[in-house]
Amino acid sequence: MANTTKVWLNRGVTAAIIALLGGGLVAGIYLTNPFSRFSLIRRPFVVTLTKETFEAVNNNHRLRVRQGLLWRWFAIIKSGAYILTTRYLHSPRAAGTTVEAIIAGIHRLRFDPSKLLLISGDHFNGLFVRNLGVFYYPMLDTCVLSSKQDWENRQAVYLQTVAYALGVYAKYPIPTTTIYSTGALRATCVNFYAYPSDTGYGIVYALAALLGKEPGRPYAYTETHLKLHTQLAAKLLIHEYRTTLQTLYSHYRSTAFDEITGLVRIDLHMSGAKDITRRQSSFYDNVIFWKTTQLAQMLGLIPSDQTFLDELKRRILKTFWLEKPGYFLEDLSPESQHHTYYSSDWLIVLATGFLQIDNPTERHYFERSVRYIQAQGIDQPFALKYHADTRAHRQFLAVRLAVASYGGDAIWSFWGMEYIKVLLMLHRQTGRNAYLETADHHIATYEQAMLRDGGFPEVYDAKGRMLQTLLYRSIRQTGWVIGFEQVRAMRAAQAHQDTRSLD
Repeated sequence: MANTTKVWLNRGVTAAIIALLGGGLVAGIYLTNPFSRFSLIRRPFVVTLTKETFEAVNNNHRLRVRQGLLWRWFAIIKSGAYILTTRYLHSPRAAGTTVEAIIAGIHRLRFDPSKLLLISGDHFNGLFVRNLGVFYYPMLDTCVLSSKQDWENRQAVYLQTVAYALGVYAKYPIPTTTIYSTGALRATCVNFYAYPSDTGYGIVYALAALLGKEPGRPYAYTETHLKLHTQLAAKLLIHEYRTTLQTLYSHYRSTAFDEITGLVRIDLHMSGAKDITRRQSSFYDNVIFWKTTQLAQMLGLIPSDQTFLDELKRRILKTFWLEKPGYFLEDLSPESQHHTYYSSDWLIVLATGFLQIDNPTERHYFERSVRYIQAQGIDQPFALKYHADTRAHRQFLAVRLAVASYGGDAIWSFWGMEYIKVLLMLHRQTGRNAYLETADHHIATYEQAMLRDGGFPEVYDAKGRMLQTLLYRSIRQTGWVIGFEQVRAMRAAQAHQDTRSLD
């Protein structure tokens, strides 16, 4: 009897310890979310607009980076926990019942400078640094109309986010895909799912945009409505973190670039915007390397070398363009080359300026690619899927199990916006109404989906419904809506131009 009692006591103690540890983990996950109601996270870099310039209180020196194995696992578990929370507990609709009201609600939710970070939304409460240069590159477009307060918020949250990233990497100068807050002024850096191809790009792009040297739009489609107030703050950040920026670029180049082949290494898997897929020297990664190097030169972080950039661009185009089918090869893996894989993240050429639609010698890349997309139904029922098939076997195991279509035939709203911009620009250059009619169809479909879903979702399934599986639900109210606003502004500018032409 005594032995039985002892066994049950031991089990009770073990259960109590497990409960305490589990409760502590749950509390830690909640309290270290910068967006939870009772978050303990503090902003180390806080800006205010004084007259015409943002001034900052910079306490980045107080940041501490914790890279021990347990801290990295905590960050990963935290990420997974919030994915499940969004799937089963919390995915609120926007309060508005019109497209304009939904957009305004998303702005209030996502572009809040009282919070630590600019994030995609919901379960992505860590900083995916690429967002600054990829999914949020239109943030500082001065042609996208905004109220005075909203414009101030857009600038402030963007500025604070890149400053936070620099503060973290000053303590841990190795590029990672993601930074998670793990304490009031503590952070942990992790990679999903490999070494990043676009973290350095996100940072240098953001600094160039804050300086006013990257306009955040494909072309000047209308007059400038807003005035940028971030130039001085950006200059101070570049001055203070020059060594950090140079170290990040040097690490990135020595890790990712093959100086012999003159392209991104083929023996290295890298995480980019399509981080869910295993690729080897993808077109996206090579274009990002070209742009990152161009921006590093522009910011004076490395010596200028236009010859290197020109030769790299020619080499990328020669290697990846498939003349017969008329699109860019996804990556240089043997499988991709054998099957001549296509992927819609080739559209990164628009945001980076790698190719110019208004350049007659480069326009055919866009025209041929659009023709392929439409022939394959990749833009149906609306834009835009990565490709017509799922290709789940190419994805990392966690994604393949949770949401196999995520990097395949799911519809991504960000790439959809980039595709619509291409259509509008092709109409502008060629005068062909088919481009404009197709763009109008996609814009209208997105507006209908926004009203249906109560937000601007990150991703839809192949049939155009908000993506949801047993383990994943799309972000409902993502700040990527800024790209949709840019599309609408471009379309309005085109309508105005057409009206003036009739007059």
